[in-house]
Amino acid sequence: MQEYMTKYIEVYEELKKKMKWKVTDYKILMTIASFYAMNQKPFHMESYLMIAEEIKKQAGFFSSIRSESRYIAAAMLDVGFENPETQIPALFTAYDELTSAKFRKGIFTYIAAAVLIKNCSTDPSDYRNVITKAKELYEGMKKEHFFLTSSEDYPLAMLLASRGTDDVIERNERYYDYLNRNGFRKGNHLQMLSHILTLDQEENPEELMSRTVQVFDKFKEVGIKQKTLYYPIMGMLAMIPPAELEVQEVYRAYDQLNQIKHFKWQKDLNATLAACFYVKDKLEKSAFIETSLYTTIETILQAQQAALTASITAAAVAANSGSGD
Repeated sequence: MQEYMTKYIEVYEELKKKMKWKVTDYKILMTIASFYAMNQKPFHMESYLMIAEEIKKQAGFFSSIRSESRYIAAAMLDVGFENPETQIPALFTAYDELTSAKFRKGIFTYIAAAVLIKNCSTDPSDYRNVITKAKELYEGMKKEHFFLTSSEDYPLAMLLASRGTDDVIERNERYYDYLNRNGFRKGNHLQMLSHILTLDQEENPEELMSRTVQVFDKFKEVGIKQKTLYYPIMGMLAMIPPAELEVQEVYRAYDQLNQIKHFKWQKDLNATLAACFYVKDKLEKSAFIETSLYTTIETILQAQQAALTASITAAAVAANSGSGD
């Protein structure tokens, strides 16, 4: 796991040196650095900034993505594609398709567009069915949890739709109700956890729910607070076969990040990234994780990254609330 941590710290330091005056919140730089670490993608500052500026150039004058949000979008493209600069027109085409389908204009729709082009063909005629499915899923989420569901959920709805997952809403409600009866508090984070669990169509639902409760209890045992904010990473860790799971290792990585000067005030983000690095490392090194489960967990890591991106960019949206799209 140390290779992911080292890469993360190196990219963050490089970003901070060059971009500390370009962003209002260092969590944006932490998020960007985590993308390169998770994907073990070489980071080249010059080409990365070129992608970000090209996004700004191709965006409408009042577009929300012209703000510092373009830096996150640039990172998503850079780690997701061999030739990221060629995908910028596809990003804007996908965005236009989404707004035509009544997704609200704004940065969360751009993130959903990035998820769409990463997981589907960039031919608009091929991904319109996925957009329709994503809209149906989002409306289903809103129907069940009106006050919890917002445009921040667009990226997750898009990922669920691109996976072709069946009975999402029904299974989500089953997980949501069970976990609420077993110590998890209702709210946005429990909804996110429930959706993450629906991505696993291989595991027996009862077994998966039981394992999630066990991870919840393990957090307290190892010294990580059982915050609602950590619910999604608990679900991600529950995907690891119990015999393979060592939550103590997650705590060690979390504690290591907490000791670093620039990160020590960001304990919540540190916990999320520690869990992500642990799971990614486990996927690469474990001989006991089946191919189907590997694919599921990779998707869940992507879901976690999408959720992290949405939450971090929410601050950027608030800071740039005067701009339209």
